[in-house]
Amino acid sequence: MNLVWLNGALAPIDAARIDPQDRGFLLGDGAFETMRLEAGELRRWPRHRLRLTRALEALEITAPDWSRIETGIADLVQAVGLEAAVVRLTVSRGPLGGGMTARSGDTATVLATAQPAPERPSALSAHLVDESRRDVRNLSSRHKLTGYADMLGARRAAHRAGADIAIVLSGAGHVSSADSANLFWVKRGVVFTPALACGCLPGTTRAALIESLKARGVAVEEGAYSADQLGDADWIFVTNAVTGLTPVAELNGRRAPAPGADVALFRAVCDSAL
Repeated sequence: MNLVWLNGALAPIDAARIDPQDRGFLLGDGAFETMRLEAGELRRWPRHRLRLTRALEALEITAPDWSRIETGIADLVQAVGLEAAVVRLTVSRGPLGGGMTARSGDTATVLATAQPAPERPSALSAHLVDESRRDVRNLSSRHKLTGYADMLGARRAAHRAGADIAIVLSGAGHVSSADSANLFWVKRGVVFTPALACGCLPGTTRAALIESLKARGVAVEEGAYSADQLGDADWIFVTNAVTGLTPVAELNGRRAPAPGADVALFRAVCDSAL
């Protein structure tokens, strides 16, 4: 049976009900986390919980009872019988109606879902999209909010160009991230990635990978980089919590350089980092 955990109780997905006045539905007034479940354990749960806590603080939404949520997710995973899954946890301000003014309080809607984990792609094609820029001054560039229209638009633009994913720019024109992943590339043995000041989300996998690579003596540089610098990379890859590390095989319709010999190490580090 396809189940969800909604506001403290398991329910069949076709019977679960979100209030029509929920501000998450009406205005995108909420935040979420997407996590990978492996062998019954949520990968990097403390990092995801901290990031969601910070997003809710920024939105001035009262944080839920984390122990209750942890129990609820465990019950959900056991009920659906999945050992490997993608778990999404969404928190909205709740059923307070539309309008620009809404009080804070214990009204949040909390929804957890679990779906079978997808196959990890061996490589992706990417297209640089200029129409959906990320700006670190905006909440949506610093936190994983339910209002995802900009990045969905970028993904559609990439698909129109025949690519799998979009790479987006910062407000200043530097490369920022992929539409649903953080962006990295390697040049002469150094790993480069856009700094958070370029508007990329503070990815949990990004942070874990940077920490682990540095601990192994790999040089990692965070900064503001141009699209030309990305195009001059020895090889490019993206990371997120669901698929881990994935090389980019094509950029803007041109074949990208094949991953270097260090790809196996980087992927293993990415998968093992907490």
